[in-house]
Amino acid sequence: MNIDLFSLLVLLGALQALFFGIFLLITRTENPFQNRMLAGLMIILSYNGFETLNWSSGLYPGIWFFDAFGFVLIFGFGPCLYLYIRSFRKEGAPPAPWRHFIMIWVALAIKLGLLICWKLDQYGYAWPEAVVWVYQVFDRVAERLSVAWACVYFLLALTEWLRQRKAGGLLPEEGRWLKNLMVVMAVFHSVWLVTVAIPYFWHVTGAQQYSVIEIMLVVFIYWIGFAGYHRTRVIYAAQQQQARSYFDQLDEGEIARCAEGLHKAMAADRLYLNPEMTAAALAERIGVPVKTLSAVLNRQMGKGFNEYINSWRVEAVKNRMKDPSSKHLTLSGIAYECGFNSQPTFQRAFRAVTGCSPREFLRQQDGA
Repeated sequence: MNIDLFSLLVLLGALQALFFGIFLLITRTENPFQNRMLAGLMIILSYNGFETLNWSSGLYPGIWFFDAFGFVLIFGFGPCLYLYIRSFRKEGAPPAPWRHFIMIWVALAIKLGLLICWKLDQYGYAWPEAVVWVYQVFDRVAERLSVAWACVYFLLALTEWLRQRKAGGLLPEEGRWLKNLMVVMAVFHSVWLVTVAIPYFWHVTGAQQYSVIEIMLVVFIYWIGFAGYHRTRVIYAAQQQQARSYFDQLDEGEIARCAEGLHKAMAADRLYLNPEMTAAALAERIGVPVKTLSAVLNRQMGKGFNEYINSWRVEAVKNRMKDPSSKHLTLSGIAYECGFNSQPTFQRAFRAVTGCSPREFLRQQDGA
């Protein structure tokens, strides 16, 4: 193992990105989806930093994990960027965001399948020809496909940012941060694309081919770590100030009408059962602007849209779990019937409301 200056910088940058990602995940804000997408971006960068450290320090192939599961998390880089930009819309998280991460699961399934076959081969079982073919094809196209996937999502993120700028819905602090982020991302993706295309024009491989993009990756990790931390705090303060100012201007009758409409939409109409429900659709249903809905939720109820609607879903889940007629259903089945569209979101929301996991809650009910 050889920790030179470059490897040390990579290590510190990867740790910084990891800690910032964890900080974003545990920090409570009015837009948790926005935090999660930036956290995902940071954790993917952190993983790639550790992967770079693996070869720059001479550990490779000592840490087999990076070799066995290479080109998996990288497929989440583009979707995280796009969904982070998308999260600045006032209607909140898009419906079923998990669909954008399908390539991670496909790549992971392929890698796990190959790993199982490799272990079986060690015990004397021959690899099927189909497995050999999948391994050769994936190994040949994975890098190019990951770059193409990231570039497609960068273009989607760029289109989304331009749309939001044109609509004028961004705060000045949000606009400055997203502009800087998109400029840096444009340079990063351009260099990344050139790096993969170089072998088609010049005979370069290994360190010669990847040295520039790896150095840029380190610089990028430090930049987005420091700038992202500062900007998220500034943006959060600006969003809070805007919500306070707008709420203070609302008529008491309008606030009461919005709050009453919200309660009716949840308690009587049970709109939380719709997993595709958005802030814009809910605001339209109760007949108020999205801005008013957000202000009432944030200022009067102390919750963001996702936190509010998920709290109703959690209560519905709890009632179903106590109902003997639901004993034949799994926890996931109950969660999906109550409006959740993903298992991680359900687990996270349930713990936030009850302070325990769904299984712990179920055990408590059985023991009561």
